Order: sequence, then structure tokens, then C-alpha cells
Amino acid sequence: MKNKIAIAALIAALFAAAALWAKDANFEEQLKTAAAEVCQDIEGQVKSIAILDVHTEYWAVSDYVVDELAHYFTRRFGAGNVIAHDDFTRSLISKELDYQQSGAVSDETIQEIGRELGVDCVIIGDFDEAANSWNLFVKAVQVETKKMLCSWKGKISKKDAEVKFQIEKSKKSPRPLVASKQAAQNGAAASGAGMAVSAVMINDGGQEVSVLHPGDTIRFRVSSNTNAYLAILCVDARKEETWLPLQNNYIRAGESRVFPDIPGAVLRVEDGVFGNESVRIFAATVESDLPSQGKMMATRGFKLSSENSLTAQAEIQYRVSK
Repeated sequence: MKNKIAIAALIAALFAAAALWAKDANFEEQLKTAAAEVCQDIEGQVKSIAILDVHTEYWAVSDYVVDELAHYFTRRFGAGNVIAHDDFTRSLISKELDYQQSGAVSDETIQEIGRELGVDCVIIGDFDEAANSWNLFVKAVQVETKKMLCSWKGKISKKDAEVKFQIEKSKKSPRPLVASKQAAQNGAAASGAGMAVSAVMINDGGQEVSVLHPGDTIRFRVSSNTNAYLAILCVDARKEETWLPLQNNYIRAGESRVFPDIPGAVLRVEDGVFGNESVRIFAATVESDLPSQGKMMATRGFKLSSENSLTAQAEIQYRVSK
């Protein structure tokens, strides 16, 4: 009798464990787990890390994964020892034909990128679709030996709100790129056909990010291909609009400026307000053509005062998470 009870209890425990295993964790929790386990496995073996692209057809998902991993890795290894993806590291990857054709980064590519960036370890991953979930795979590779130090795999529900948001963001527009100074100058010189302004959110180390957390510094980099005046509108998760005070609202062609630009002014993410936020940058060659800085005026577009006036807009979309 006791044996039957024991067997029944064991079966019940196994079913409970199976149910727990089958339940997909949400995206953020899975990334926390991945970061914690990978950090634990590589700690003591490496001192500097580069977190590169996660191979997937959805660029915003890749950026989200890299940003989240960078957030946790920086806490463990220090800001000066962690490099997250940027235009430079992406260009190193994209120039490799094996990555373009197979969707996989070869050991030689990893070694080349790692050496170019001067790090001991490279983190890469894959995010792909399964029958009822999304699969996330992350691995750490030692640069000099090309040895895989550890790997991690997890599942995320297809109903996960963050995954849906990042996929929709990917579908709406291509991955934003920061124009280099030389490219901006070339653009300004090319037949004068219009103007373009670009902007990205960056962390304290200057790397591009799309996810912020309570207490993080809010900083963004803006560039333009023509001389222009700027106005910057911040929209928080409550849809409240605030015009950012600027010390200097004039940007020159090819210049890359970081805002806020008021000396000593630091913007930080508010705790308790989570969700999707944005920063909208308005640029005009004539200052009077900038939007009136009153509530809701930014959505009404530009009113041109002359045929020679040029205007442009850029928007940074990011997410505030716990």
C-alpha cells in the first residue's frame, strides 16, 4: 500500500514538473535567466565581452535581446568591459559572406570580430520560431581559442507581449542607422535633394539601446545632413508630452550631438512607469518652421514659411522595463 502511495506521489510530482517545464517564461524573465547562467559559466575565464547580433529576421527582437543581455552583463563585469552591438560591430558581421548566406557566424568570423574589438569573449545567439513558441539560443565563445565556453536555450510564448511589440516594430520600419560624419557630409553635398535627420538612444558607454530600466540615464545622439534647427519632444508611457529644454538648438551638417545638452542636466528613467516611450526630433533649416512648443502641436506637422525651407523628422522608439 505504501509503495502504491509512493509511486502515485512520484507520478504526480513528475507531471507537475513537466507542466512547469512546458510553461514558457516571458521574454524578460528568460533573458534574465540566460544572462545569469552565462555570466556564471564564463566568470573567471574572461574579462572583456562583446555582445553581437542575435540572428533573426526581426531586427528589433535582436536589438532587444542584446540590450537586455548588455544590461545584466554590465552589472556583473562593469561598463568598461562590455561592448554591445553598434553600427561598427554590425558592419563587421555583415561583410562576412558566410553570415549573409547561412545565417550563422563562423568561428573565424567570431575570432576576427573579437580581435577587432579587443575582447576576450563574444556572445551571439539565435531567435527562431517553433510550433508553439519562440526559441532563444545564446552562446559564449572565447576569442583566441574559438572554444565555446557555454550555451543556453529557452522558450518564449508566442503570446508574449514584448515579443509581439518588437516583431511589429521590426515590420514597420528597417533598423535605424546612425549616419557617420562623412556620410552626412556626402549627403549634404549630393545635389541638395532634401534633408535627413537621424537619432538613436544610447547608454553611458555610447552604445545604441532600445530598452531602459528605472534609474538609467536617458541620452540620445542626433545627426543631420544639413545645417538645421532642432526641437525635441519626449513622450512617456502615459502618453504625456514634454518638450526638452535645449542649450543649443542648432546642429551643423555632419555633426553628431548628444542630448540633453544642458551642462549638469541628467534625465533618468522614472520608476513605476513602464511601457513604450518615444523621442521625436524635428529639424528645420528655418527656425520659425519648427513646431510650436505647445501640447499636442507636434502631431500637426510643419508649416513651411518659404519654398526654400527644408524640414525633417526622426523618432526613437524604446521600451521602459522593470
